[in-house]
Amino acid sequence: MKSNRVFIAWLRWPIYVRIAIIILLLIILFGHLITFVEPQQFSNVFEGVWWALITVSSVGYGDFVPKTALGKTVGMLLILIGAAFVTAYFATMATAAFSKQQRYAEGKVNYRGKGHMILIGWNEKSNKLMRTLQAADSNKTIVLIDETLKEGPLMENIHFIRGPAADDATLQKANIEEAEIVFITADQHKSEISADMQSVLTLLAVKGLNPSVYCVVEILTEKQKKNAERAGANQIISTADLLKTA
Repeated sequence: MKSNRVFIAWLRWPIYVRIAIIILLLIILFGHLITFVEPQQFSNVFEGVWWALITVSSVGYGDFVPKTALGKTVGMLLILIGAAFVTAYFATMATAAFSKQQRYAEGKVNYRGKGHMILIGWNEKSNKLMRTLQAADSNKTIVLIDETLKEGPLMENIHFIRGPAADDATLQKANIEEAEIVFITADQHKSEISADMQSVLTLLAVKGLNPSVYCVVEILTEKQKKNAERAGANQIISTADLLKTA
């Protein structure tokens, strides 16, 4: 039962970590083995481990070479077994790097920084606002939240989070608790009333998670301005004034 738990715990480790451990064990094992088989060529374990490392990595300096048939057999076994694991290790690392890059582009990677700006909604005016903010402070990270984009824009210091901005889980991925300022833009694909209602709902979600964050909200109709104020908006602006906030 205990061995089963250990095996399950082992399987829970990242695969590249498991492969790296196997490679390390193979190097140590064959390093000791070659020292035992050919003591004349390998005077100590360190030389054996060095030879095993160079052999399994296919570098082959040639400073230590087995001379006997048994020693060469050990070398062949190491190449056959070790090379497979080394190839698998680098293939796994490449796959993991590509997967992480893809997840980042698709907005699935949480933001861990502090003191950042959050921009909610992607459209032409938010694109211009983003560039204006970057021009004002190029070192400040902007976290863009949008559920319509499949991949985030390729811009410096932009972290993309895909999802509905009124959802707590999405805001927490953007690390709303540590944000300095939030810009909420109106959804251009909805009617003015629907867009304003969505903006107020998003504002309520933001203030619910971080009451002290400064919120700038774009409101399109006069009727919804009071609701935005009640929801905790620090600044209410129109579309024409949106780009002047930076």
